[in-house]
Amino acid sequence: MSSKGSTAARTRKWPVRALFIFLVVTVVTYGLVFLTGNKEPVPRLGIDLQGGTRVTLVPQGDNPTDDQLSQARKILENRVNGMGVSGAQVRADGDTLVITVPGEDSAQARTLGQTSQLLFRPVVSDGQMPDDKFADVLNDMADRWVENGIMTVDEANQKLEEAKPVFEQLGTPLEDDLKVSATEPENPANSIEETEQRNQIIDVLREDRQSDDPNLQNAAAMLMTCGDEPDPLSGADDPAKPLVACSAEGPLPLDAAPLLDGETDEVNGKRLTGDMIDTDSQIFGGMDTQSGQIKITFRFKTGEETPGGETWQRVGEEYAQQQVAITLDSEVLSAPTMQSPTPPGRDSEITGDFSEQEASDLANNLRYGALPLSFTGEDGEAGGTAETVSPTMGSASLEAGLIAGLVGLVLLAIWSLIYYRGFGLVAVFSLITSAAIIYGALVLLGRWIDYSLDLAGIAGLIIGVGTTADSFVVYFERIKDLIHQGSSFRSAVPRAWKRARTTIITGNVVSIVASLVLYFVAVGDVKGFAFTLGLSTLVDVLVAFLVTAPLVTLMARSKMFQSTKWNGLRMAFRVAERKRVAAAAEAAESGTAESGTAELAESAEDAGTVESVETEVPTDSDDPDDSGTGPGADSGTDSRTDSGTDSGIDPDDADSGKEK
Repeated sequence: MSSKGSTAARTRKWPVRALFIFLVVTVVTYGLVFLTGNKEPVPRLGIDLQGGTRVTLVPQGDNPTDDQLSQARKILENRVNGMGVSGAQVRADGDTLVITVPGEDSAQARTLGQTSQLLFRPVVSDGQMPDDKFADVLNDMADRWVENGIMTVDEANQKLEEAKPVFEQLGTPLEDDLKVSATEPENPANSIEETEQRNQIIDVLREDRQSDDPNLQNAAAMLMTCGDEPDPLSGADDPAKPLVACSAEGPLPLDAAPLLDGETDEVNGKRLTGDMIDTDSQIFGGMDTQSGQIKITFRFKTGEETPGGETWQRVGEEYAQQQVAITLDSEVLSAPTMQSPTPPGRDSEITGDFSEQEASDLANNLRYGALPLSFTGEDGEAGGTAETVSPTMGSASLEAGLIAGLVGLVLLAIWSLIYYRGFGLVAVFSLITSAAIIYGALVLLGRWIDYSLDLAGIAGLIIGVGTTADSFVVYFERIKDLIHQGSSFRSAVPRAWKRARTTIITGNVVSIVASLVLYFVAVGDVKGFAFTLGLSTLVDVLVAFLVTAPLVTLMARSKMFQSTKWNGLRMAFRVAERKRVAAAAEAAESGTAESGTAELAESAEDAGTVESVETEVPTDSDDPDDSGTGPGADSGTDSRTDSGTDSGIDPDDADSGKEK
């Protein structure tokens, strides 16, 4: 087979191959949707579409460093995860931090921007032993934790089984095996029930893990699992009460945080917290080059208003040679042994068996544990600017956005069918396939990068519909232009695509560049608009090349769609015919090109008896239908006499052999 014939064969197969590639892309996309993650074909929605609370934190003072923002975001993420609310997230937006928590109850979300709980708690070294009621207390607590969703039945029974040796050591072996009788709660049906369950869990854990009863403290320590999972009590513990907290060695019983010097109210008095650390002084964590030890140094504030240093000296005297734990959001960061009291205004030093990275992390927690830079709201509100959208309003916004998008699609489809007829079917199918790919992409992006679709994003998608419409309008109008110039429908299709695709790519590149600029320069909701606009533009390019152009090429090869009744090109062919007749008349009057004039006059009298004559567009060597090298070509020639089908004359009129 010649090189030209091989190229023509490949060209004939191009539309089918393109459609097959698009089918593969669609199957892969929805395969990932239904077979990965939670396997639910539902995109993640922003709070303006599902309801919830958005808290914006603006740093005060000098511009924050990346390390400061990263540390603050990490602390806030731990607190958000501890809330147990699905869909909650913390993200950096320029120099601000934005917390979004879905659901109706905004009380917890509004407290997230407040200072994290960095506390100093003495370790209980001589705790009381449990008594003979301990077995019942342990079994009751296991039932309580199971029925409130703190742990599963299997986890509770395993913990009770592991507790057997403890009773033998106490000299009170169990007569009967301990076993959970409670059942696990049903999964919350909505965010409101989820919040109620979370609040109940906090109440139960406060009662059990912050009790003065040795039986409850020991039972909580036996049932707790310390690992990578966030502590449900994270940041919600009462500094005035004891606490069983997680540490690197496991559950650790801690005493209440010491009252500051001068405070006497055991319930409401101020206690030794991270607020008392002097962040203006040097806080160091790492290798000390002089001593060769890894250590952490920090200093407390002093004075009547902030007697942190004075309180720390007293703690050093009272707990000499005992451990004092540093906790952040209910978790033990370190529990160093107090070697000697530190005078007020002097640096405190922590040494121990930890790595240089661990020392650096602890120093950062001491430096930023109280959320750095005094975050406030956009208008100076304490705790950040909180914006709450009710689920009802969110649902109404989502419904309005969907209705707006559907109305736009329907109107565009109706206009396409009326104006373009057969081409309109291709346009509608292109819009449907584009919407399907975009929807699948939004679902996957919500899983992979936590992208949440908001109202601004829906606006970007609706604008993207216009971009898709622009692409096929450019292509279809180019086909009509070539027919006006005398080309046949079959030859105009591939030639029009060759010339229209440059315009389509250029226009889409402009949209993508604009989207990128908006995304990286703008803040807030504009980012969501830019993201979906860019996404829909990329999908438009994919659909134009793999769906629209191949389908139109296949239409051009179909005898049915070559009829102007189906392709909607009757007026284009009539314009071409009028131009041909006018050219013939002009040539006859001028007396030039006598042979060409005779052929044109004869064509005007009997359109069905001659081969095609294109007066304004010469047969280019690169015409896909003429050379067999472009998309849609069937052979190396295009000299057919199918009653005007390929002559630039309206095929429906050519059958009658009359002029219009």
